[in-house]
Amino acid sequence: MRNLHLSVYCLFFLAWTWPGFSQNLPYLPPELISAFEGKLPNQLPRPTKTGQFRKLVAGDGFVWIAEADEAPKKGNLLAFRMNFDGTLEENEVAFLAIRARTVSPSAELNPDPRPGRIRIHVAERENLRQTALFHLASVGRNWGWYYHPFRATKAIASDAGVVRLSFDLQKQAIEIEEVRLYLAPKGFDMARLPMMSAGYQGREANAPWRQAAETRIRKYRTAPLRIEAFESTGSPLKKTAVHARMIRHAFGFGSTFKSKYLLENTQDAQRYRDTFDELYSCLVPVPMLIPRHTPMMYSGNYANQQLLGLGKVLQWGSDRHMSFRGHTLVWGNLQPWSNEWVKENKPEEILKYLREHRNYLFSLTKEVIREWDAINHPLRFQKDLRDVFGENIYRDLLAEQRKATDATLIINEALFDNAREEAFHQLMVHLQKSNRTQADGIGFQSHFTVHNLRGMEDLWRRYQRFAPLVKQMAVTEYDLICNDNQLHADYLRDILTLTFSHPKMTSFINWGFWAGDHWKPEGTLIRKDWKERPAVKVWRDLVKGKWWTEGSTVTNEQGKAVIDGAFFGVYEITVGASKTPHVIEHLPHQQSVSLMLP
Repeated sequence: MRNLHLSVYCLFFLAWTWPGFSQNLPYLPPELISAFEGKLPNQLPRPTKTGQFRKLVAGDGFVWIAEADEAPKKGNLLAFRMNFDGTLEENEVAFLAIRARTVSPSAELNPDPRPGRIRIHVAERENLRQTALFHLASVGRNWGWYYHPFRATKAIASDAGVVRLSFDLQKQAIEIEEVRLYLAPKGFDMARLPMMSAGYQGREANAPWRQAAETRIRKYRTAPLRIEAFESTGSPLKKTAVHARMIRHAFGFGSTFKSKYLLENTQDAQRYRDTFDELYSCLVPVPMLIPRHTPMMYSGNYANQQLLGLGKVLQWGSDRHMSFRGHTLVWGNLQPWSNEWVKENKPEEILKYLREHRNYLFSLTKEVIREWDAINHPLRFQKDLRDVFGENIYRDLLAEQRKATDATLIINEALFDNAREEAFHQLMVHLQKSNRTQADGIGFQSHFTVHNLRGMEDLWRRYQRFAPLVKQMAVTEYDLICNDNQLHADYLRDILTLTFSHPKMTSFINWGFWAGDHWKPEGTLIRKDWKERPAVKVWRDLVKGKWWTEGSTVTNEQGKAVIDGAFFGVYEITVGASKTPHVIEHLPHQQSVSLMLP
């Protein structure tokens, strides 16, 4: 059997009954070979405490129905497996399709109107930790084929593969008729495979939100750049040419940055540095600022390399007039290390460590990193710090942080659905009522797949809902897992524009940019071979084009000059015949910039 290489390239199945769901599977190139001999296993898995499987007669055959009565707090129990024998190798293409529907939308079985959910796990049969794919799929209420091509990112040994489908993510009932897996020959062009159509509200070129956003951008992101030039004697420099060239945005158009690419001299390291320098104005060092990843947690050469890398990152970014964000002082969700202390009945060790972590980072980054994710993921997935220390723990931690720094403190959370949004809003209202201290801002983690894209009206509603609670907001962790290049580019164009137009937004951070070093390679702007996806052109056209300022003018009799409509940021100003530019900041509420020639 040919080599099979699976991994998530884009979301398996799209939610609801969007256009593009197909009663019939689209045409597939003849080179594809089926990896499964049968449609579904004949033998039903045993019932679990979270639900059961049943067979339903369907024509000459049968379908399965997975009935989940509850969702376990950890893991998934209601699941079935389909083995395959092909080898999974890096960067080869495969195609998975499932024919299914969500049924029984009653309040008793499925209390909310969302589509059904299936967790897909492609791994080695005897070692599920050796995972090629771990992803969430959404299934609508009409029968249809849900399909997508994939590109492998992790290898699985020959004759050892399994596709595991689990269903107890919520109370639901899902009927499954068929699961298919196809493998493509080595070097197959994935563009030849069909993709399901998808979209989002506000994508159309004439969408009403666009003009309002353009108006806000001009209102809140630009102002006349006023320059006053003087000779060394103090006399105004009259009728002299002035050239202004923007070099960085004041707005945090940024990305995460791995320090190892300043410690290595490989071709990839050089391209990584050059690409970041060209595209971004804001830098987030990772992972050495995350609890349990700081150099103080290690010893020997590794710790020295981590410390050296952080120092080089801070210097490299500062030399290039970049701004910084720190991620993160506190991780709210309990992690393996914090859970261990809870199990040992030593919860105070968690707070002791977090204080040491905070003080260590502040001493290393003082006056360089001026904005921090003060608390990351305060909402529980399973348990968070409130389960251990009570409802006011985040208030207490914020108060301690405020005493230790005057940097901006952000609460950073992912809002996957309306219920999570509501819980986060309630938490922020609770925090901001504190008389002791308040958060300065909110970070919107924005990890998207095709099934959870929010329309522009919904994003704006969310921004407007949280804006009254804080002084500033930011999109802190953006990526979109999707291999539809046009959708990938269009959504970046629109969410970037909408975010930049909000007066309280201060940054838009990509959670990495290169597939060669990214937690979700198919969410990046640039492929592993450094081939740029169309979204990079969108970024350049907006951030380095439409929202970029460079211009020339001439001083008047008082030595004054004006560049109208200049975007806020860092500029190089060249006056007269001088070849040495003055580096200045153009910021809101700034009256003018005075330059004295030597």
